[in-house]
Amino acid sequence: MHDADLLAKFMRITVVHQGALGDTVLLASLLASLQMRWPAAERTLVTRCSFGRLMVKLVLAESAFDADDARHSAWFGPCQVGPGASGPDAFLPWADSDLLLSAVSSGQDAWAANARQACPGAQILFFSPRPPPDYPHHVASFHRWQLAPLQLLPPVLANRAQRRDGPLLIHPGSGGREKCWSLENFIRVAHAVNESGIHVEFLLGDVELERFSRSDVARMGREFVVHRDMSLVQAVDLLAASRCYLGNDSGMIHLAAWVGVPVVAIFGPSNAVQWRPVGPHVQVYQSAVDFRDVYRSDEEFHQVCKLVLEQCG
Repeated sequence: MHDADLLAKFMRITVVHQGALGDTVLLASLLASLQMRWPAAERTLVTRCSFGRLMVKLVLAESAFDADDARHSAWFGPCQVGPGASGPDAFLPWADSDLLLSAVSSGQDAWAANARQACPGAQILFFSPRPPPDYPHHVASFHRWQLAPLQLLPPVLANRAQRRDGPLLIHPGSGGREKCWSLENFIRVAHAVNESGIHVEFLLGDVELERFSRSDVARMGREFVVHRDMSLVQAVDLLAASRCYLGNDSGMIHLAAWVGVPVVAIFGPSNAVQWRPVGPHVQVYQSAVDFRDVYRSDEEFHQVCKLVLEQCG
């Protein structure tokens, strides 16, 4: 297919993806590249409902649909195709697309066969959402490399004015316990930054509220403003009002970076080359310590404090 054909054809683009928050936010580069390539196209994301609402708020998709819809779930198994069937040709609005990109299929399975039957007029491409361990570049590059026929370019990252009156926002958790720097280390940094005249607030999600002891949560509440029970859409507004963000390798830090907040990301076992947050102002501290051990490192404390203060401006 020639370049002119591609530019003329794709007006309805659908991306199907099922993954955790961080993996979903890291699709931002792909969605932005698609918008650069076909500015007039309508982008639809099929994913978890809350993630879909988030990506629409970030203007990374014009619409979103639930990946757990029973009509879509049927695509993962053999389905009867024909009028009135409940299989892949049952009406799914997002299936009426010119370009269908799937991160949920290898291209050689039941989903792929059903997609080809349900979307006979679409060009369908498949990509793996996660690179192999030895891949030497970022996951966003891995996505574009797999979709080479589309000739996508890296997105231009928007620079935004820093909120100098905003707080340092600390999110001390992650879905993976092994990715979490010690809570004591975060609190120690919070005190040091606060003493420098910068207001500090904490963000706690359901995982942190379950993982941390009641006494630790109460202690944070006594010493700092603590935000909890926030939806992802609400978290975007909180991030946008922040001066800087400090956290572990988690979905929230990828969101903060994409929003444009200056970020200090603490990486433990994860490969920062592949998984560093994508944003205009990102600093990564790659620790050599096993986060499963409880420890207090003056060297790490000073290095992270230095990065935070630099990012705060």
